[in-house]
Amino acid sequence: MNIGVKLQRLNTEDLIWIVYLFIALAALISDQYERNYLKTNNPNSQKKFKLINITVLTIALFIYLYFIILNYDDIKHLKKEATRKEVITSHVALIAALLFFIGGILTWIAEINRNTPDNDFGII
Repeated sequence: MNIGVKLQRLNTEDLIWIVYLFIALAALISDQYERNYLKTNNPNSQKKFKLINITVLTIALFIYLYFIILNYDDIKHLKKEATRKEVITSHVALIAALLFFIGGILTWIAEINRNTPDNDFGII
């Protein structure tokens, strides 16, 4: 892989880590709204924590999609003299990115359809 391309990817990944920091903060805020909802049954708190969770999951889906595209691009640019290990590793990375994306979609759908915190689940 070209060094310029690798450096650009690293810059993008740095940005993604910054986004993950904001996601972590948003998740903490969401938990606080959910605690408030559980203690007071305030529907406004419920709306806020659901909105934050759905927003966080939507952003995560775009990040997962980025890694799918990246891994697919890596597979397309494998050279004919690539070793078996390089080919397998590239395909495994794509499968992992696809599984994260699928898991994210399922969690996103579950959060949208969740009516109460009683059927709570961990957000990936």
